[in-house]
Amino acid sequence: TVSEELPKVPFGKTGLKVTPICLGCVPLGNMPKEVGYSVSEEQALQTLKRAFKSPINFLDTAAIYGTPYGESEHRIGKTIREFGLPSGFVIATKADRNPETGDFSAQQVHYSVRQSLERLGLDKLPIVYLHDPEYSKFTFEQIMAPDGPVAQLHQLKREGLIGHIGISGGPIDMMMRYVETGAFEAVITHNRWTILNRTAQPLIERAFQLGLAVVNAAVYGGGIL
Repeated sequence: TVSEELPKVPFGKTGLKVTPICLGCVPLGNMPKEVGYSVSEEQALQTLKRAFKSPINFLDTAAIYGTPYGESEHRIGKTIREFGLPSGFVIATKADRNPETGDFSAQQVHYSVRQSLERLGLDKLPIVYLHDPEYSKFTFEQIMAPDGPVAQLHQLKREGLIGHIGISGGPIDMMMRYVETGAFEAVITHNRWTILNRTAQPLIERAFQLGLAVVNAAVYGGGIL
C-alpha cells in the first residue's frame, strides 16, 4: 500500500514537484513485442483510474508508445476526458522520430508534439523529452542545429505548448553530450542504473551538478530482473 503521505520532491529547477515514483506507461499502450504481454484498453483505463486516485502524481509516456502508434497517449487522454486530471498531476511525454523513416527533423518534432497534445487532450504538455535520438538517422550536430528538433522544442516552449524540455536515451556517452549542451532541464536514463548495471553513474552525477532533474527508468533492466 502506498502511503497517503508520499512526499513530493523538486523536479530539478523546473518548479514542478513530483512523487519519487512515476507511473511508466509503455505497457498501457499494449506493446506485447516489447514487454511480453498484452494490455487491453479496459485494463489500461482501470490502471490509469487507480493511478489518478493514488498518492502518485507523476506519469510518463511517449508519442511512440503503443500498438498502434500513440495508443498509450490515446488511453491516457481517454481517462482524462472521462475522470478528469487530478490537481497537481504531472504528465511527461516524449517527442519522437518517425518510426517508419527515422526522420527526426524540426517538422517531425512539431508534428509529434501536436499529436501528443491532441491525443492527451491537453492545452500544454508539462514535460517533453527528446526521445532516443540514437535510433534516428540524424546526427548529434543535426539534432542540435539552430533549425533542428531541439530548437523546435524550445520554440514550442516559447509558444506555451511545452512547460519544460528533457532528453531521454540510452548510450551514456551520447547522453553526456546532450546534457552538457545546457539545452535540457531533465534527463531520463533507462536500463543503466539497476542492481546489475551502474553505467549511468557519471551521467546522473553530471546531471545533478548541472541542476537537471533525473529520472531512472526500467529499474528492473527492461524485465531481465
